[in-house]
Amino acid sequence: MDRINNLGDLYLFVQVIEAGGFSAAATRMGTTRSLLSRRLIALEQRLGARLLHRNARQFALTATGERVYRHASAMCEAAIAAEQAAISQDPTRGLVRIEAEGLVSPMVAELAPGFAATHPRIRLAVSTGGHDLDALLRQQADVILSLRETLPDSGDIVARSLGTVRMVTVGSPDLVRRIGTPKHPGALDDEHCLSYANGTSGYWTFHGMAPHRRNGRMASADLGALLSAARAGVGFAQLPLYMVADDLGSGRLRTILENFEQLPRTLHALTLSSRAVSEVTVNFVRFLQKGMTAMAERWEQQVAATSLTETSAPSA
Repeated sequence: MDRINNLGDLYLFVQVIEAGGFSAAATRMGTTRSLLSRRLIALEQRLGARLLHRNARQFALTATGERVYRHASAMCEAAIAAEQAAISQDPTRGLVRIEAEGLVSPMVAELAPGFAATHPRIRLAVSTGGHDLDALLRQQADVILSLRETLPDSGDIVARSLGTVRMVTVGSPDLVRRIGTPKHPGALDDEHCLSYANGTSGYWTFHGMAPHRRNGRMASADLGALLSAARAGVGFAQLPLYMVADDLGSGRLRTILENFEQLPRTLHALTLSSRAVSEVTVNFVRFLQKGMTAMAERWEQQVAATSLTETSAPSA
């Protein structure tokens, strides 16, 4: 019975270490800090060894804890692999754990429901803002959606192209009427800029120019908040085309500085190599590839229609 209890508590031990503490692990697992602490104390008592140094200021592994963690982590990886081996034989059921960078999270939100509707026995777990390749290698994530230019240098990871994402600079027609249309990025004042950032400032990028840090009217890691501010005429924003295509088509937003638009970014789906990835995950990636192709065609049609309308409009 002790060995059975140890297996479960060793799993909790690994989660606490990889989360960086009891509170973070409790939040991730949907439990309480006190429960995790009690379980690990009981584990230490059964093993007769101290695994953690912990007090109000310190949280660290003991020498014994480091050795136990290596074996326990391998145990967790083996358990996950065993589950995947069982479900990978049936491509109609299973779990796909997705990590998406912030800039592509709205796209996942738009496409994922379609996949879920056509695959009712497949569960999706989506987290945003992350790019943790170690989670992929530890088999804690099945696919990472990344816009980064530098691909991982690992034979264990496969990068599948899903298409490209255009970043456009947009503002409301009311804002353009009030301050005019900037003809060059250098003419943009920080007070008229909305930045995608986790702090109080963010970088703007234009083709042929080094990224420029701006202390704008508003900075946020929430793309939806930036889109709402742009619609309200608070400032200009650089946003993915897929987020603003409908607004451009309806005239609620318009593009500026088109001649300086940064080059499209390639979106990659990072998975483990074919010998380790499940058929369920491969099916999800294929669905994303088809969905992005269809969406890209719609975006370009909307932008083209907007440009045609502006060109044919009579001058004042």
